Amino acid sequence: MSEMDLLQELIVVSEKAANVARLCRQNDHLFQLLIQKKRPDEANPRFVDDFKTLADVLIQQLVKHDVGSRFPKLRDSIFGEENNIFSNKLGETIAVEVRNNQQETADLLQVVLNEDAQAAELLAAEVHREVFLDDVNTKRPTGDFRVCLEDLGIWIDPIDSTAEYINGIEEVAACGISVSGLKCVTVLIGAYDKKTGLPLVGVVNQPFANYSENKWTGLCFWGVPSGTSLPPAPPPSRTICVSSSENRDVTLKLERTGYKIVEASGAGYKILAVITGLADAYVLTRDSTFKWDTCGPQAILRALGGDVVVCSRVGESVTYGDSRGDSCNRGGVVAYKEPKVLEDIVKCLA
Repeated sequence: MSEMDLLQELIVVSEKAANVARLCRQNDHLFQLLIQKKRPDEANPRFVDDFKTLADVLIQQLVKHDVGSRFPKLRDSIFGEENNIFSNKLGETIAVEVRNNQQETADLLQVVLNEDAQAAELLAAEVHREVFLDDVNTKRPTGDFRVCLEDLGIWIDPIDSTAEYINGIEEVAACGISVSGLKCVTVLIGAYDKKTGLPLVGVVNQPFANYSENKWTGLCFWGVPSGTSLPPAPPPSRTICVSSSENRDVTLKLERTGYKIVEASGAGYKILAVITGLADAYVLTRDSTFKWDTCGPQAILRALGGDVVVCSRVGESVTYGDSRGDSCNRGGVVAYKEPKVLEDIVKCLA
């Protein structure tokens, strides 16, 4: 199998993940589990308290299962945000995983979901549904690139911006950046070189990119050293994305330089805004993003001539290791596509 086979597999599995995310949001039975809030005295002691986390974990295990099955050399080098062990109030622990077939997965999920057969069967059917590259709304990869599979590690964020996934109110700024809502939700998958720590293959799937005829459809973006799915970049927008918790002194400095500041949800989505040209940069001075947030999007930016660098050490790219290290991006991050924009930000914040 070639490296392009790996990219195609990551694109397809990101779409499977997006399908699960859409199912949980659009199916009434599953959505009620997502938003369900029970008082301690009325909660069933066998029910998993946080169905949202279960959806996250199931998607993460789906990615691990499918990629690990096709690329056994990567099976032990796939890392994610979530732990797959659930404990209920009876003291039982259950490892969520994707089994060999749909029925086995449904049987396991039924135990986790306190015998909710309907939810278990819906989820298992989507997890085991076959998805093809032509099913994905993206540019089809062509050509090839060189990388040693044994030297790769993978970081996954199964549902980035989970608060918007559950409760987000759709709000779009005048510049076209989604401030909040489902459009800020992304599935993030990135493969990095274990020797250099730098990301090489990136996939960002936006499950809720478009809403029409009472249903959501998505978009998928990818990047590798030999190319990306992106069309030619639009002209600079003089817009910078920040989080709502960003230091006011920082945003004021950027505004004085002539940049428009837009607060948006989701680290993955804010970097995607830079990738697609809606924003020139994403600036974060706090230690509040993690390796799973940045690995995939950073690979796409590097393919476009940009990068994600450490905000407090601007010449230094964000790098990656396995899950046993510190997964926090210490020193904040700056995501950019044009080097001139990074120069402006460095001068502004100096």
